[in-house]
Amino acid sequence: MDKVIIVGGGLGGLFLALLLERASVDYVILERATEAKMPLVGGGVISITSQIQPLLQQLGLLDTLRKLSKPISRVTLLEVDQQQAGSQPYVVGILDTTYSALRYDYYSLAISRPELYNTFVDHIPASKFLLGKQVQDISQDETKVTCICTDGTRYTGSVLVGSDGAYSNVRLKLYQQLKQQGKLAAADHEPMRYRYKSLIGMTEPLNPERFPFVDEDHSSTRVVVSHGDKPFTFWCVPMTGRRLCWMLDEPLASTMDCPDVEDWSMMTEAVQEQSTKYRALQSPLAGISLGDLFELTPAGTMLSLPREEGLFSTWTHGRIALIGDACHKTFPYAGQPFVQAGLDAASLANALYGHSAWLPLSSSSSSLSKHRDLVARLKGYEAARQGEAEIAVRTSFHIHRLLNWQGKVGTIVRYVILNWIPQFLVQRWFGDRLNRDRARADFLPKFSS
Repeated sequence: MDKVIIVGGGLGGLFLALLLERASVDYVILERATEAKMPLVGGGVISITSQIQPLLQQLGLLDTLRKLSKPISRVTLLEVDQQQAGSQPYVVGILDTTYSALRYDYYSLAISRPELYNTFVDHIPASKFLLGKQVQDISQDETKVTCICTDGTRYTGSVLVGSDGAYSNVRLKLYQQLKQQGKLAAADHEPMRYRYKSLIGMTEPLNPERFPFVDEDHSSTRVVVSHGDKPFTFWCVPMTGRRLCWMLDEPLASTMDCPDVEDWSMMTEAVQEQSTKYRALQSPLAGISLGDLFELTPAGTMLSLPREEGLFSTWTHGRIALIGDACHKTFPYAGQPFVQAGLDAASLANALYGHSAWLPLSSSSSSLSKHRDLVARLKGYEAARQGEAEIAVRTSFHIHRLLNWQGKVGTIVRYVILNWIPQFLVQRWFGDRLNRDRARADFLPKFSS
């Protein structure tokens, strides 16, 4: 089998590369960034859940990631009406996540995106991770797929995988071609949309005398739903190194269409606007304002991002396949963007490994037969993953709605769920729906937890 061209060296693309490396399937990553590793200052939090830990264990990475992360033991939900002078957050309920560890064998782990990303990069040969590669055009026929970059370089292989994020250039080029041919599904003519904007950051190491929870072995997440004329939901997640990752979700007045191409040109202004708007309001931490946390976050590391929503129906066409955010965009709860990208990578790697193992047995087959086998396996990946990805998108939406629901009805619903319904039923409803999909690599030994 010829080379697999992976466009996009994000977590999904790196996950696929790690799997192909172990499957002895040749590949190359084309990444538009010019630096291989992320700076450790700043960045958001990623939850490594029980869905994906068996796969990380197969790859031999789980023990390393455990040392860089904190197990999540509980989530405390608070509410506050910040229009009332002197109002302080009060506890609505506590979700004990140790039940999930008992039921699904693994604690969810809170890790910073840079540390997770850099761990993956450490296990990718530098010769296969090409930087400064922006895709300009893609094409395919029955024998190969070709990718042309803006620097004039050309790459040819058996398969092209678009793992280049929610604003995927591969998806954009592929859909333009399918639209011209009259083959693009009606649902895929619609843009992604967003109704919330998030402000994200990670503090410098905190003083344990002021923030005693930073020295705890487990991560006790705190979430506040704030009511008033500036509604928001704010997360605080304790990390290793006495740091705190935080995220503010701001509802917008109306639903917005996402552009075809991601635009970071106004990032500084967007961060300034959001941080100024909410600076004086109360965080989930007693006596600590949002402004206090903003000040404890290294300058220039905060991000203001739209919370895109989207599930595309066309994941593959011929020798081209999409994975991760390029074909489904979930809300970040329960680590679903990372988890779903990893599950996509495992399913696709299994398909590509199956094709590469079949080729020596079919040496007398025609090139058309080999092409058809590859296309059928890619379609099999699409069919296997779409249903589970849709469940993840819907489940993350329900969690998002629950945690951002403003007004008395939202407060009552949250209180009932966290106090009147047995916690094991709540966690089973969410957890069982997600953990029924725990893919493993067919070509690697299986491990028990």
